Amino acid sequence: MDPYEIEDTSDWLGTPSRLETVKHYASMLEEDIHGLKCQLQSAKENIADLVNMNDKLSDELKKARTWMANLEAETTEQLAEIQSLSLVRDQNEKLRRELEAVKRQ
Repeated sequence: MDPYEIEDTSDWLGTPSRLETVKHYASMLEEDIHGLKCQLQSAKENIADLVNMNDKLSDELKKARTWMANLEAETTEQLAEIQSLSLVRDQNEKLRRELEAVKRQ
């Protein structure tokens, strides 16, 4: 193909120059960077909120574990008391049976 057959479009109306294309691309990049900065700020705020929520939940978990430990201690004490009373009851019943056996003789 001869050079005179290639259409030169550089002087057409509405065709951007190289500088205009680079400027347009730079402005698109600036918009993308601004959008990313906004997303980053939002993510930082979300992370801060999540950290606060985690701290509150950790405190609640500690309180619940303390409450459960106290409840377990109370239950253990009550169980020990019940076992002691059951032992006394069993001894009482044994003595009654022995007394009844002695009375029958």
